[in-house]
Amino acid sequence: MLAEKNILKVSVYGALVFALVAIVWGVLGNSQMILFDGLYSLISVALSFFSLLSASFIQKADYKRFPFGKEMLEPIVILSKYVVILLLCLYALSSALSDLLAGGRVVDPGMALIYAILATIGCYIVYVYLKKRKKKLNSGFVEAEANQWLMDCYLSFGVMLGFLVATLMTFTPFQSLIPYVDPLMVIIVAGYFVKVPLVSIKEQLREVLEMAPEPFIQEEIERVTYDLEKKYNFDETFIRVAKVGSKLFIEIDFIVDPKTWEPTVKEQDQIREELLVNIKDVSYTKWLTISFTSDRKWAV
Repeated sequence: MLAEKNILKVSVYGALVFALVAIVWGVLGNSQMILFDGLYSLISVALSFFSLLSASFIQKADYKRFPFGKEMLEPIVILSKYVVILLLCLYALSSALSDLLAGGRVVDPGMALIYAILATIGCYIVYVYLKKRKKKLNSGFVEAEANQWLMDCYLSFGVMLGFLVATLMTFTPFQSLIPYVDPLMVIIVAGYFVKVPLVSIKEQLREVLEMAPEPFIQEEIERVTYDLEKKYNFDETFIRVAKVGSKLFIEIDFIVDPKTWEPTVKEQDQIREELLVNIKDVSYTKWLTISFTSDRKWAV
């Protein structure tokens, strides 16, 4: 989808600008916190570009090599992204602890504070833009980008508060503690954000393993299916649902009793159409397979 690619490009270019500014600012200000922010953004550039390439590849039809589509690439790419972010957070924690034990790091708090204010505002603007577009597209890639920018926004806000405190400390008798502010902020921020990639890794693994989707999706499909079971007096129904990227695989087997009613091919198609119409509010691309059998062994 062209719209998805254009949105991802905004994220790529935005992350590149933030990365370059943060790295230069972090080196000049001798701030590990700002440098961590810059490295995070730089990695985001590479990962966002990877997402952009993957989205383009997924959208190109190739039914000979990928008869069930390429949507499986989406959770794999997003999973890789969060693994890299997790490793970055762990590295930042290790480095900050080392600095803290070595007596801290001398930083220009005023210079760092200006950067943090600009970064917080910029990250929030990009996050809001991506979040609004995600609602329209329902794209896993765009959602991952939005989450990434939200993390960066919180990180920059934490930096801002920390360096605001450090700036105020220059007017107090606690000036000797200022070198500990930078590594301490890295520990707090990186430690807090470790849980974000961990939660996302768990979610993407569910899709890679083709596990059941979110309960509300499962419940909606079950509700519609069991209504049809009652309406047409089927003996039993088996439902299997898995979400992979933006595609929802739905397999339903209706057990019929030939003695009471055996649906014709036309009637079977009518039931399929009825079910599809009733789950139209489930906003994913649907791969729907509905079978009718009088032998339970073909459904179990």
